Amino acid sequence: MKKTLSKILMLLSVISVLTLMIVTGCAQAATETTAAATETTAAAETTAAAETTAAAEEEVAEVQELSIGFYADGADSYYQVMVDTMKACADLDPECNWTIDYKVGQNTAAEQLQAVEDFITAGYDAIVVIQNSPDTTSECIEKCKAAGIPYFGAAHSFASAENRTDAAGSCCYNFVEAGVYAGEDAMNRGVEKVIMIEGQLGQGSASAQTLGFLKAYEDAGKSLGGVTAEELAANKTEAKQDGSQEIEVLFWASGGWFSDPAQKAMTDAITSFGADGFDGAYVQNDPMMEGVLLAMEDAGINSSDYWLGASNGREISWQWVKDKVITMDVNQTAALEGDTLYQQVKAFFKGEEYRKYVHPYLTPYNIDDINDVALVPFSDVEAYMAGRAAGDFVYDINDPKFVDQEGY
Repeated sequence: MKKTLSKILMLLSVISVLTLMIVTGCAQAATETTAAATETTAAAETTAAAETTAAAEEEVAEVQELSIGFYADGADSYYQVMVDTMKACADLDPECNWTIDYKVGQNTAAEQLQAVEDFITAGYDAIVVIQNSPDTTSECIEKCKAAGIPYFGAAHSFASAENRTDAAGSCCYNFVEAGVYAGEDAMNRGVEKVIMIEGQLGQGSASAQTLGFLKAYEDAGKSLGGVTAEELAANKTEAKQDGSQEIEVLFWASGGWFSDPAQKAMTDAITSFGADGFDGAYVQNDPMMEGVLLAMEDAGINSSDYWLGASNGREISWQWVKDKVITMDVNQTAALEGDTLYQQVKAFFKGEEYRKYVHPYLTPYNIDDINDVALVPFSDVEAYMAGRAAGDFVYDINDPKFVDQEGY
Protein backbone atom coordinates (compact mmCIF):
# COMPACT_ATOMS: atom_id res chain seq x y z
CA MET A 1 0.00 0.00 0.00
CA LYS A 2 2.78 2.35 0.90
CA LYS A 3 4.58 1.55 -2.37
CA THR A 4 1.43 2.21 -4.32
CA LEU A 5 0.88 5.53 -2.57
CA SER A 6 4.47 6.45 -3.20
CA LYS A 7 4.10 5.73 -6.90
CA ILE A 8 0.97 7.80 -7.07
CA LEU A 9 2.70 10.75 -5.42
CA MET A 10 5.64 10.47 -7.79
CA LEU A 11 3.26 10.39 -10.74
CA LEU A 12 1.46 13.48 -9.49
CA SER A 13 4.78 15.23 -9.06
CA VAL A 14 5.80 14.43 -12.62
CA ILE A 15 2.42 15.65 -13.89
CA SER A 16 2.83 18.91 -11.92
CA VAL A 17 6.28 19.45 -13.38
CA LEU A 18 5.03 18.75 -16.87
CA THR A 19 2.06 21.05 -16.36
CA LEU A 20 4.34 23.82 -15.09
CA MET A 21 6.59 23.36 -18.08
CA ILE A 22 3.63 23.54 -20.45
CA VAL A 23 2.20 26.63 -18.77
CA THR A 24 5.60 28.27 -18.70
CA GLY A 25 6.12 27.42 -22.35
CA CYS A 26 2.72 28.81 -23.32
CA ALA A 27 3.33 31.97 -21.36
CA GLN A 28 6.67 32.41 -23.01
CA ALA A 29 5.12 31.75 -26.43
CA ALA A 30 2.34 34.21 -25.68
CA THR A 31 4.89 36.76 -24.59
CA GLU A 32 6.87 36.22 -27.77
CA THR A 33 3.67 36.43 -29.86
CA THR A 34 2.63 39.65 -28.12
CA ALA A 35 6.07 41.13 -28.66
CA ALA A 36 5.98 40.15 -32.30
CA ALA A 37 2.50 41.66 -32.70
CA THR A 38 3.66 44.82 -30.99
CA GLU A 39 6.64 45.03 -33.29
CA THR A 40 4.37 44.46 -36.34
CA THR A 41 1.91 47.13 -35.18
CA ALA A 42 4.72 49.59 -34.51
CA ALA A 43 6.20 48.88 -37.92
CA ALA A 44 2.82 49.36 -39.58
CA GLU A 45 2.24 52.59 -37.69
CA THR A 46 5.69 53.83 -38.65
CA THR A 47 5.10 52.94 -42.29
CA ALA A 48 1.67 54.63 -42.29
CA ALA A 49 3.09 57.72 -40.63
CA ALA A 50 5.89 57.84 -43.17
CA GLU A 51 3.41 57.46 -46.03
CA THR A 52 1.20 60.20 -44.57
CA THR A 53 4.17 62.50 -44.17
CA ALA A 54 5.29 61.79 -47.72
CA ALA A 55 1.79 62.47 -49.02
CA ALA A 56 1.62 65.71 -47.06
CA GLU A 57 5.02 66.75 -48.38
CA GLU A 58 3.89 65.90 -51.92
CA GLU A 59 0.73 67.98 -51.44
CA VAL A 60 2.76 70.93 -50.17
CA ALA A 61 5.06 70.57 -53.14
CA GLU A 62 2.06 71.01 -55.50
CA VAL A 63 1.13 74.44 -54.15
CA GLN A 64 1.63 77.06 -56.86
CA GLU A 65 3.98 79.77 -55.63
CA LEU A 66 3.40 82.42 -58.29
CA SER A 67 4.07 86.11 -58.74
CA ILE A 68 1.79 87.62 -61.37
CA GLY A 69 2.07 91.04 -62.95
CA PHE A 70 -1.33 92.47 -63.89
CA TYR A 71 -1.47 95.61 -66.06
CA ALA A 72 -4.60 97.63 -66.88
CA ASP A 73 -4.54 100.37 -69.50
CA GLY A 74 -6.60 102.72 -67.34
CA ALA A 75 -8.16 103.28 -63.93
CA ASP A 76 -11.56 101.61 -64.19
CA SER A 77 -13.72 99.95 -61.54
CA TYR A 78 -14.41 97.15 -64.03
CA TYR A 79 -10.72 96.26 -64.16
CA GLN A 80 -10.37 96.51 -60.38
CA VAL A 81 -13.18 94.00 -59.90
CA MET A 82 -11.44 91.62 -62.31
CA VAL A 83 -8.19 91.60 -60.39
CA ASP A 84 -9.97 91.50 -57.00
CA THR A 85 -11.96 88.43 -58.05
CA MET A 86 -8.89 86.73 -59.44
CA LYS A 87 -7.20 87.26 -56.07
CA ALA A 88 -10.25 86.09 -54.13
CA CYS A 89 -10.41 82.82 -56.08
CA ALA A 90 -6.70 82.15 -55.57
CA ASP A 91 -6.86 83.05 -51.86
CA LEU A 92 -9.56 80.41 -51.26
CA ASP A 93 -7.66 77.75 -53.21
CA PRO A 94 -5.24 75.70 -51.05
CA GLU A 95 -3.25 74.89 -54.18
CA CYS A 96 -2.52 78.55 -54.89
CA ASN A 97 -0.14 80.88 -53.13
CA TRP A 98 -0.20 83.78 -55.53
CA THR A 99 1.01 87.34 -55.34
CA ILE A 100 -0.75 89.56 -57.87
CA ASP A 101 0.75 93.01 -58.42
CA TYR A 102 -1.65 95.42 -60.11
CA LYS A 103 -0.37 98.32 -62.20
CA VAL A 104 -2.56 100.94 -63.89
CA GLY A 105 -1.64 103.07 -66.91
CA GLN A 106 -3.19 106.14 -68.49
CA ASN A 107 -4.47 104.72 -71.76
CA THR A 108 -1.30 104.80 -73.84
CA ALA A 109 0.25 102.00 -75.85
CA ALA A 110 3.73 103.02 -74.70
CA GLU A 111 2.75 102.42 -71.07
CA GLN A 112 1.45 98.97 -71.92
CA LEU A 113 4.74 97.99 -73.53
CA GLN A 114 6.78 99.50 -70.71
CA ALA A 115 4.74 97.69 -68.07
CA VAL A 116 5.26 94.34 -69.78
CA GLU A 117 9.00 94.99 -70.13
CA ASP A 118 9.18 95.90 -66.43
CA PHE A 119 7.32 92.72 -65.45
CA ILE A 120 9.71 90.63 -67.56
CA THR A 121 12.77 92.30 -66.03
CA ALA A 122 11.39 91.76 -62.53
CA GLY A 123 11.02 88.04 -63.26
CA TYR A 124 7.27 87.57 -62.80
CA ASP A 125 5.97 84.06 -63.43
CA ALA A 126 3.00 85.22 -65.51
CA ILE A 127 1.75 88.48 -67.02
CA VAL A 128 -1.88 89.56 -67.48
CA VAL A 129 -2.65 92.60 -69.63
CA ILE A 130 -5.74 94.66 -70.30
CA GLN A 131 -4.51 96.15 -73.54
CA ASN A 132 -4.56 99.59 -75.06
CA SER A 133 -3.58 98.54 -78.56
CA PRO A 134 -3.69 95.16 -80.37
CA ASP A 135 -0.52 96.12 -82.26
CA THR A 136 1.28 96.74 -78.99
CA THR A 137 -0.14 93.50 -77.64
CA SER A 138 1.52 91.65 -80.52
CA GLU A 139 4.88 93.12 -79.49
CA CYS A 140 4.22 92.29 -75.83
CA ILE A 141 3.39 88.67 -76.67
CA GLU A 142 6.64 88.41 -78.65
CA LYS A 143 8.67 89.72 -75.71
CA CYS A 144 6.98 87.40 -73.24
CA LYS A 145 7.54 84.39 -75.49
CA ALA A 146 11.23 85.23 -75.78
CA ALA A 147 11.45 85.49 -71.99
CA GLY A 148 9.56 82.22 -71.44
CA ILE A 149 6.78 83.95 -69.50
CA PRO A 150 3.11 83.19 -70.30
CA TYR A 151 1.04 86.15 -71.50
CA PHE A 152 -2.68 86.33 -70.74
CA GLY A 153 -4.92 88.99 -72.30
CA ALA A 154 -8.09 90.27 -70.64
CA ALA A 155 -11.13 92.48 -71.32
CA HIS A 156 -10.37 93.18 -75.01
CA SER A 157 -9.80 90.90 -77.97
CA PHE A 158 -6.47 90.72 -79.78
CA ALA A 159 -7.65 88.18 -82.37
CA SER A 160 -6.28 90.46 -85.10
CA ALA A 161 -2.68 89.98 -83.88
CA GLU A 162 -0.69 87.61 -86.08
CA ASN A 163 1.00 85.97 -83.09
CA ARG A 164 -2.24 85.74 -81.05
CA THR A 165 -1.88 81.98 -80.49
CA ASP A 166 1.49 82.51 -78.81
CA ALA A 167 -0.45 83.96 -75.89
CA ALA A 168 -1.23 81.54 -73.08
CA GLY A 169 -4.80 82.78 -72.89
CA SER A 170 -7.38 85.43 -73.65
CA CYS A 171 -10.69 86.14 -71.96
CA CYS A 172 -13.09 88.86 -73.03
CA TYR A 173 -16.78 89.19 -73.69
CA ASN A 174 -18.27 88.97 -77.15
CA PHE A 175 -19.09 92.66 -77.51
CA VAL A 176 -20.78 92.18 -80.87
CA GLU A 177 -23.21 89.74 -79.26
CA ALA A 178 -23.83 92.21 -76.42
CA GLY A 179 -24.72 94.85 -79.00
CA VAL A 180 -27.01 92.43 -80.82
CA TYR A 181 -29.00 91.82 -77.63
CA ALA A 182 -29.50 95.58 -77.25
CA GLY A 183 -30.38 96.09 -80.91
CA GLU A 184 -32.94 93.30 -80.87
CA ASP A 185 -34.64 94.77 -77.82
CA ALA A 186 -34.67 98.26 -79.37
CA MET A 187 -36.03 97.00 -82.68
CA ASN A 188 -38.75 94.96 -80.99
CA ARG A 189 -39.86 98.09 -79.15
CA GLY A 190 -40.05 100.17 -82.31
CA VAL A 191 -36.92 102.30 -81.91
CA GLU A 192 -36.07 104.08 -85.19
CA LYS A 193 -34.11 107.15 -84.05
CA VAL A 194 -31.34 106.47 -81.58
CA ILE A 195 -28.56 108.37 -79.83
CA MET A 196 -25.35 106.32 -79.78
CA ILE A 197 -23.00 106.93 -76.84
CA GLU A 198 -19.99 104.69 -77.28
CA GLY A 199 -17.41 104.02 -74.62
CA GLN A 200 -14.73 105.52 -76.80
CA LEU A 201 -15.16 106.29 -80.48
CA GLY A 202 -12.93 104.00 -82.51
CA GLN A 203 -12.04 101.63 -79.66
CA GLY A 204 -12.45 98.00 -80.64
CA SER A 205 -14.81 96.98 -77.83
CA ALA A 206 -16.98 100.07 -78.34
CA SER A 207 -17.16 99.69 -82.13
CA ALA A 208 -18.02 96.02 -81.67
CA GLN A 209 -21.03 96.87 -79.50
CA THR A 210 -22.20 99.42 -82.07
CA LEU A 211 -21.74 96.87 -84.84
CA GLY A 212 -23.82 94.34 -82.94
CA PHE A 213 -26.60 96.87 -82.32
CA LEU A 214 -26.81 97.70 -86.04
CA LYS A 215 -26.48 94.05 -87.09
CA ALA A 216 -29.64 93.22 -85.16
CA TYR A 217 -31.55 95.52 -87.54
CA GLU A 218 -29.61 94.39 -90.58
CA ASP A 219 -30.16 90.70 -89.83
CA ALA A 220 -33.89 91.36 -89.43
CA GLY A 221 -33.99 92.86 -92.93
CA LYS A 222 -34.21 96.50 -91.86
CA SER A 223 -32.63 99.09 -94.17
CA LEU A 224 -29.53 100.92 -93.04
CA GLY A 225 -29.70 103.37 -95.91
CA GLY A 226 -27.66 101.56 -98.52
CA VAL A 227 -24.69 100.73 -96.26
CA THR A 228 -23.86 97.67 -94.22
CA ALA A 229 -23.83 97.52 -90.45
CA GLU A 230 -20.06 97.11 -90.57
CA GLU A 231 -19.61 100.18 -92.77
CA LEU A 232 -21.88 102.31 -90.60
CA ALA A 233 -20.25 101.20 -87.35
CA ALA A 234 -16.78 101.88 -88.71
CA ASN A 235 -17.40 105.15 -90.54
CA LYS A 236 -20.28 106.62 -88.51
CA THR A 237 -21.14 110.11 -89.82
CA GLU A 238 -18.88 109.57 -92.84
CA ALA A 239 -20.99 106.64 -94.05
CA LYS A 240 -23.02 107.65 -97.17
CA GLN A 241 -26.63 106.69 -96.40
CA ASP A 242 -29.34 107.15 -99.02
CA GLY A 243 -32.18 108.18 -96.72
CA SER A 244 -33.99 104.84 -96.76
CA GLN A 245 -32.69 103.80 -93.36
CA GLU A 246 -35.18 102.26 -90.95
CA ILE A 247 -32.82 102.82 -88.02
CA GLU A 248 -31.15 106.19 -87.85
CA VAL A 249 -28.27 107.08 -85.57
CA LEU A 250 -29.02 110.73 -84.93
CA PHE A 251 -26.02 111.47 -82.76
CA TRP A 252 -22.66 109.79 -82.26
CA ALA A 253 -20.64 110.57 -79.12
CA SER A 254 -17.92 109.21 -76.89
CA GLY A 255 -18.71 108.97 -73.22
CA GLY A 256 -15.24 107.80 -72.26
CA TRP A 257 -16.80 104.95 -70.22
CA PHE A 258 -17.53 107.46 -67.42
CA SER A 259 -20.51 109.42 -66.14
CA ASP A 260 -19.45 113.06 -66.61
CA PRO A 261 -18.55 112.98 -70.32
CA ALA A 262 -21.63 110.87 -71.02
CA GLN A 263 -23.82 113.41 -69.22
CA LYS A 264 -22.38 116.19 -71.36
CA ALA A 265 -22.89 114.15 -74.55
CA MET A 266 -26.51 113.42 -73.70
CA THR A 267 -27.15 117.05 -72.78
CA ASP A 268 -25.80 118.08 -76.17
CA ALA A 269 -28.02 115.54 -77.92
CA ILE A 270 -31.16 116.67 -76.08
CA THR A 271 -30.32 120.29 -76.88
CA SER A 272 -29.85 119.44 -80.56
CA PHE A 273 -32.94 117.27 -81.11
CA GLY A 274 -35.35 118.20 -78.34
CA ALA A 275 -37.31 115.87 -76.12
CA ASP A 276 -39.39 114.60 -79.05
CA GLY A 277 -36.57 114.19 -81.52
CA PHE A 278 -35.35 110.72 -80.54
CA ASP A 279 -36.75 107.35 -79.48
CA GLY A 280 -33.96 106.27 -77.21
CA ALA A 281 -30.25 105.89 -76.56
CA TYR A 282 -27.80 103.03 -76.61
CA VAL A 283 -25.27 103.67 -73.84
CA GLN A 284 -22.46 101.15 -73.70
CA ASN A 285 -21.92 100.84 -69.94
CA ASP A 286 -23.66 101.68 -66.68
CA PRO A 287 -21.39 104.51 -65.45
CA MET A 288 -22.18 106.33 -68.69
CA MET A 289 -25.87 105.46 -68.27
CA GLU A 290 -25.75 107.20 -64.91
CA GLY A 291 -24.59 110.35 -66.71
CA VAL A 292 -27.33 109.99 -69.32
CA LEU A 293 -29.98 109.71 -66.60
CA LEU A 294 -28.66 112.85 -64.93
CA ALA A 295 -28.81 114.73 -68.24
CA MET A 296 -32.41 113.65 -68.78
CA GLU A 297 -33.32 114.63 -65.25
CA ASP A 298 -31.72 118.05 -65.73
CA ALA A 299 -33.71 118.45 -68.94
CA GLY A 300 -36.92 117.63 -67.12
CA ILE A 301 -37.75 114.56 -69.18
CA ASN A 302 -38.75 111.12 -67.92
CA SER A 303 -36.30 108.36 -68.81
CA SER A 304 -39.11 105.79 -68.72
CA ASP A 305 -40.64 107.44 -71.79
CA TYR A 306 -37.66 106.36 -73.92
CA TRP A 307 -35.87 103.17 -74.83
CA LEU A 308 -32.59 103.13 -72.90
CA GLY A 309 -30.27 100.18 -73.36
CA ALA A 310 -26.81 99.29 -72.08
CA SER A 311 -24.29 96.46 -72.12
CA ASN A 312 -22.77 96.14 -68.66
CA GLY A 313 -25.17 94.70 -66.12
CA ARG A 314 -23.90 96.09 -62.84
CA GLU A 315 -26.00 95.63 -59.72
CA ILE A 316 -27.28 99.22 -59.89
CA SER A 317 -28.73 98.45 -63.31
CA TRP A 318 -30.72 95.51 -61.95
CA GLN A 319 -32.72 97.99 -59.89
CA TRP A 320 -32.95 100.52 -62.72
CA VAL A 321 -34.57 97.88 -64.92
CA LYS A 322 -36.89 96.70 -62.15
CA ASP A 323 -37.99 100.30 -61.63
CA LYS A 324 -38.24 100.87 -65.42
CA VAL A 325 -35.75 103.72 -65.20
CA ILE A 326 -33.97 102.09 -68.15
CA THR A 327 -35.32 99.46 -70.52
CA MET A 328 -32.67 96.77 -70.70
CA ASP A 329 -29.09 95.78 -70.06
CA VAL A 330 -26.76 92.83 -70.59
CA ASN A 331 -25.13 91.13 -67.60
CA GLN A 332 -21.45 91.27 -68.56
CA THR A 333 -19.88 90.74 -65.16
CA ALA A 334 -16.30 91.70 -64.43
CA ALA A 335 -16.20 89.20 -61.56
CA LEU A 336 -16.84 86.27 -63.89
CA GLU A 337 -14.05 87.49 -66.14
CA GLY A 338 -11.64 87.62 -63.20
CA ASP A 339 -12.63 84.06 -62.29
CA THR A 340 -11.95 82.99 -65.87
CA LEU A 341 -8.42 84.40 -65.66
CA TYR A 342 -7.82 82.57 -62.38
CA GLN A 343 -8.85 79.26 -63.95
CA GLN A 344 -6.70 79.78 -67.04
CA VAL A 345 -3.57 80.71 -65.09
CA LYS A 346 -3.96 77.86 -62.62
CA ALA A 347 -4.49 75.27 -65.37
CA PHE A 348 -1.47 76.55 -67.30
CA PHE A 349 0.88 76.05 -64.36
CA LYS A 350 -0.61 72.65 -63.49
CA GLY A 351 0.05 71.51 -67.03
CA GLU A 352 -3.63 70.78 -67.60
CA GLU A 353 -5.66 71.23 -70.76
CA TYR A 354 -7.81 74.37 -70.65
CA ARG A 355 -9.79 76.66 -72.92
CA LYS A 356 -7.24 79.28 -73.88
CA TYR A 357 -9.31 81.81 -75.84
CA VAL A 358 -12.79 82.10 -74.40
CA HIS A 359 -15.79 84.41 -74.06
CA PRO A 360 -17.56 84.33 -70.67
CA TYR A 361 -21.30 84.15 -71.21
CA LEU A 362 -23.68 87.12 -71.44
CA THR A 363 -27.19 87.37 -69.99
CA PRO A 364 -29.58 90.02 -71.34
CA TYR A 365 -32.45 91.26 -69.17
CA ASN A 366 -35.20 93.84 -69.62
CA ILE A 367 -38.25 95.37 -67.94
CA ASP A 368 -40.37 92.35 -68.92
CA ASP A 369 -38.17 89.49 -67.68
CA ILE A 370 -35.95 91.00 -64.95
CA ASN A 371 -37.61 88.95 -62.20
CA ASP A 372 -37.12 85.67 -64.06
CA VAL A 373 -33.47 85.98 -65.08
CA ALA A 374 -30.57 84.61 -63.00
CA LEU A 375 -27.94 87.35 -62.88
CA VAL A 376 -24.31 87.03 -61.79
CA PRO A 377 -22.89 89.64 -59.37
CA PHE A 378 -20.84 92.19 -61.28
CA SER A 379 -18.88 94.31 -58.83
CA ASP A 380 -19.69 92.83 -55.41
CA VAL A 381 -16.83 90.34 -55.13
CA GLU A 382 -18.01 89.01 -51.77
CA ALA A 383 -21.48 88.31 -53.19
CA TYR A 384 -19.90 86.71 -56.25
CA MET A 385 -17.75 84.36 -54.17
CA ALA A 386 -20.73 83.43 -51.97
CA GLY A 387 -22.84 82.68 -55.04
CA ARG A 388 -19.98 80.72 -56.55
CA ALA A 389 -19.69 78.54 -53.44
CA ALA A 390 -23.46 78.01 -53.33
CA GLY A 391 -23.64 77.00 -56.99
CA ASP A 392 -25.99 79.87 -57.85
CA PHE A 393 -24.47 80.29 -61.31
CA VAL A 394 -22.09 78.65 -63.78
CA TYR A 395 -18.46 79.67 -63.43
CA ASP A 396 -16.49 76.70 -64.81
CA ILE A 397 -14.91 77.75 -68.12
CA ASN A 398 -15.34 74.20 -69.42
CA ASP A 399 -19.12 74.63 -69.35
CA PRO A 400 -20.68 75.13 -72.82
CA LYS A 401 -22.16 78.45 -71.67
CA PHE A 402 -18.63 79.79 -72.21
CA VAL A 403 -17.96 80.27 -75.92
CA ASP A 404 -14.64 79.88 -77.74
CA GLN A 405 -13.37 83.06 -79.35
CA GLU A 406 -13.28 83.14 -83.12
CA GLY A 407 -10.00 83.65 -84.95
CA TYR A 408 -7.78 81.38 -82.86
